[in-house]
Amino acid sequence: MATTEDESRGNVGAANSGRRRDPELPEFLQLHGGDHPGMVLVSAPFDGTDFLAWRRSVVIALRAKMKLGFIDGRYPMPDKTCDTYETWIRVDSMVTSWILNAISKKISNAFLYTKSSRQLWLDLEERYGENNGPLVYQLQRAIASITQGSHTVVEYFNNLTALWDELECLKPPKTCTCGLCTCGFTRITAEEENLTKLVQFLMGLDDSYDNIRNQSL
Repeated sequence: MATTEDESRGNVGAANSGRRRDPELPEFLQLHGGDHPGMVLVSAPFDGTDFLAWRRSVVIALRAKMKLGFIDGRYPMPDKTCDTYETWIRVDSMVTSWILNAISKKISNAFLYTKSSRQLWLDLEERYGENNGPLVYQLQRAIASITQGSHTVVEYFNNLTALWDELECLKPPKTCTCGLCTCGFTRITAEEENLTKLVQFLMGLDDSYDNIRNQSL
């Protein structure tokens, strides 16, 4: 005979397995079995310090779950007459819960009444984001001047990658305007950024790698 605990587990499993992908909905409006309001996106909640690192962690987590567009403006609220309106509200509320869960209690209480995940994100950016201009300048200058020197190629590449990653944290996300990204914006942007990074990497290589530099361009 099944115990109460077994029945409870069965009910939870049934609820999760019942949340199936709807082929009629775009992926960003889908919620999956492991998605729930109590989910924690990051290991350390934001406590008012090191906002950029926390921001980066949340962005990575939401991108992995195909929900980043809710906070960067790519997935705006549809009209109330739209068939997907209620679904959008449900998923946006889920994203809002995830972000609030990633903030310490003493801070999150001040943001409980924001109307959407996008507004919550903008409020956090306004309150805790900094003027990144001077830091962006320093990083761009460091990237332009870094060379291999006495380091191995791997060490040089790792040092350059660290600068790229830090700069990426400070840059606002680039988004297309077509809404569904059918214009090739993401691909074109990625190709341009990869070429820029390749040139930056090759410029700092030791002169003994001239042949590789010439063959790579």
